[in-house]
Amino acid sequence: MRCALALCILLAAVASPAAQPAPPLVLNSDTTPVWLDPSLEFLLDSTGQLTVDQIALTPAERFTPVVRSKLHHIESGALWLRFDAVIVNTAYDWRLTLPLPGVDEVSLYFRNRAGQWVHQQAGDTVRMDVWPLPGPYPVFSLSHEIGQTVTYYMQTHHARVPFSALPRVVSDTQLLTSRQSEHMLLGIYFGLAALVIVLALANALAYRDWGFGSYAVYMTMFAGTQGVFSGVAGVYWWPSWPALNNVGVFLLPVAAAATAMWFVRTVTAPRRFSRALDWFVLALMGLLPAVGLLDAAFPTPESFAMINTLISAGMIVLLMVVGVSLVEGDRHARWIAAGFLPVLLATLFPLLRNLGLISSGFLTDYGMMLASAVEAPILFYGLLRRVAQRREPTTRASALRTVDPLTGLHLAQVLVGKLRQALGTAGRYPQPFALLVINFVNLAELQSRHGRETGDRAMVMTAARIRAAARTSDTVARVGDSQFALLMEDPINATEANDVATKILASGLRPSNELPDAEPLLFHIAVGHLGEPAGVAPAEAAACLARMLQAARDMNDGSRKAIRLVKL
Repeated sequence: MRCALALCILLAAVASPAAQPAPPLVLNSDTTPVWLDPSLEFLLDSTGQLTVDQIALTPAERFTPVVRSKLHHIESGALWLRFDAVIVNTAYDWRLTLPLPGVDEVSLYFRNRAGQWVHQQAGDTVRMDVWPLPGPYPVFSLSHEIGQTVTYYMQTHHARVPFSALPRVVSDTQLLTSRQSEHMLLGIYFGLAALVIVLALANALAYRDWGFGSYAVYMTMFAGTQGVFSGVAGVYWWPSWPALNNVGVFLLPVAAAATAMWFVRTVTAPRRFSRALDWFVLALMGLLPAVGLLDAAFPTPESFAMINTLISAGMIVLLMVVGVSLVEGDRHARWIAAGFLPVLLATLFPLLRNLGLISSGFLTDYGMMLASAVEAPILFYGLLRRVAQRREPTTRASALRTVDPLTGLHLAQVLVGKLRQALGTAGRYPQPFALLVINFVNLAELQSRHGRETGDRAMVMTAARIRAAARTSDTVARVGDSQFALLMEDPINATEANDVATKILASGLRPSNELPDAEPLLFHIAVGHLGEPAGVAPAEAAACLARMLQAARDMNDGSRKAIRLVKL
């Protein structure tokens, strides 16, 4: 039995060998960033009071190998990471980066050649000018010892939000490349956000529309939130006031959520469908900033949990409001739904990270920024459609003062104004222009034979055929019951004007199945051309048009000539 027991102990020792220390990191190649997972060990100091000298004397068995994506609830304590590294390639300067904007405080320790501690510090609670390398996230310099194994200790303080980011080692070349890419992407996003905000404010003032106004406020709060989350705020907006970083991280998201609800309430008007839902939206809009301010003044884990709960409730309420609007047939709600869908999905990632369900990563840090870049043009287009529909009756009513409702052409007063300008220009410069007056000769006959509806259809066809012969800069107007006018202000000679008149005349004679018996449209056209400055003052524009109209009517004298040149 004693021999069997000894054999079992021996087998157990062989099957469970003693834990081996983590291998040192060898820095030799500059191909890709080096993740430290195989070389990292961690120790969680729950008191947060241990010094680096005490950590260095801590037995190795108290350190635990790091597992990627493992969440650490540090709170008031400190997380210590330890690794060994040896630099072999002397062609590069090596940096340790922690790619997590918003970490509270990070310190890196290692001993120099003389055995003294080298201490570097960064984080949201540290002034930017104290950082070893200012930027959106902490970057530290490694030892310059070549061929010597150096032990590094990284101390992290990060309260309330679970911590799971792991450091990596990059060369200066890799760091410069990644910084350039990050600055380009951030510049594109904030440039787009600024453009959208300016355009929204301009439209809010132009149309006096609160939808655009609330959208501008919402985009401002959202862009501010992304500025804090990405580290841009700490680098450029308030580098000397690090206390604003934590305030912004927890206060701006609730402000963005409240303004998002204000925007959706303004556009969808849930009061039309449910007063209770509208009051609930108003209550959340007031409660979110209140809890955010309370958390900024007295930060506690409980207030942080309440913020996450309220933001989650706000997301659900937004979906309810947009869903009710869609069910009730609000055509503009679909654009609101399409715009907010990527943002609501992206919001889940930081919420789940804050609740300790997922680890930090690209989507938790930059997902909302990408979603906002997709959201902005969709919501802006939806607001433009909404304003256009609301203003459509007013636009139509205003257009009736200058547009003929049957043919869609300008009325006579518009043509007189254009003719007055043309006469004024021709009086100062050698600017020849032409005025054609078209008399629809057989309109009365069509109406008497086929009815008023056929006559109206023939008028619309006449307007379309005159438009087809006109240039984009010309003015086409209805100037009588059966008379039309075409003003060609661009330089034109008499022959070219006569060719246009011939084209209009021929288009009327072309048979059309839209009229009974393929009836033709018969025109008499008076062509007025002003080739040189003449004694026609701009004030005589109305009289000039009257003379041209009379000349077109006088062509009903039995003569077969359908085009006549008339002196203006």
